[in-house]
Amino acid sequence: MKKKILIWALVDDRTGNKNQILGILKELNLAYKIKKVKYNFFANLPNFIIQLLGGNIHANKFKMNYFPPFPDIIISCGRRTFPLASKLKKYIKPTPKFIHLMYPRYSLNIKSADIIFTPNHDTIKNRDNLIKTFGTANQINNALKKNIQSKISKPIVSILIGGNHGRYKMKTDIIKEIIDTVSLKMKKKGSILISTSRRTSNDIISYLDHIIEKNILIKNIYHPKTSKKKNSLNQMLSLADEIIVTGDSMSMLSESCELKKPVRVFFNKKFCAPKHIQFCNNLINEGYAFPFETLLKKCHKIKVLKTTKLISDKIKKLLEK
Repeated sequence: MKKKILIWALVDDRTGNKNQILGILKELNLAYKIKKVKYNFFANLPNFIIQLLGGNIHANKFKMNYFPPFPDIIISCGRRTFPLASKLKKYIKPTPKFIHLMYPRYSLNIKSADIIFTPNHDTIKNRDNLIKTFGTANQINNALKKNIQSKISKPIVSILIGGNHGRYKMKTDIIKEIIDTVSLKMKKKGSILISTSRRTSNDIISYLDHIIEKNILIKNIYHPKTSKKKNSLNQMLSLADEIIVTGDSMSMLSESCELKKPVRVFFNKKFCAPKHIQFCNNLINEGYAFPFETLLKKCHKIKVLKTTKLISDKIKKLLEK
């Protein structure tokens, strides 16, 4: 009888990290247990210091559970979960496989991970356990919801807005430029759906809530940071004839490019870090996305990003060894 595989998934409070892990778990279709991680102020320290101080000092409520049933695989995502996963692998017997998503900079024991998946625009030296991917994993879902579908006319343009990223700040005038341009090109026909993110500033959220009263094309706005409504991002993506994404969000771009729909990228040096600009250019050059200026123009060939499946297939092969 074939052994049943069990996964422990270390999930923290970062939406992008959580979505990557849940997407992989869904694709793998194996038994799993979510291990929630909440951080304290020590999480601001570099990983190597956290590891020298024991590996879990930055998440003191996280239970380092060394009791069965033990996992066959540990999956973690993001810099701060790496010390926890690395420590778990060290003490659990038999030793589980350890998969990490996104390169954990300034960490000790990098080799403790069997595979590290990281986007290829990250300037990371090649390692034996490193696999570079074009985008990031995600849990995109094509389910449609009637409560939005029944209200809107075509063409449907969904706009996904990121936000501030370190010293790179997204200003309201960026969003105004996007919406004004889209509205002008649509010529008062069709529908605009908008989703912000948890990084979107309150100023931008206020601006969007103000213009929805004036712009008849805007049919729905979802704010994950403030809305009490159920997340409607998947519906927006499913209904969209065109998708516009701001270039600061690699996760939203990766999600959008997994759908066979025209994805237009709005990006510039004002609010995008160099690695984000490189990622946007790579997507455009490879045919997964298109420049914002091509909005509503016919796309003869659209390549579909399949990062989630690629990562899952690599994990399955590792389990076969």
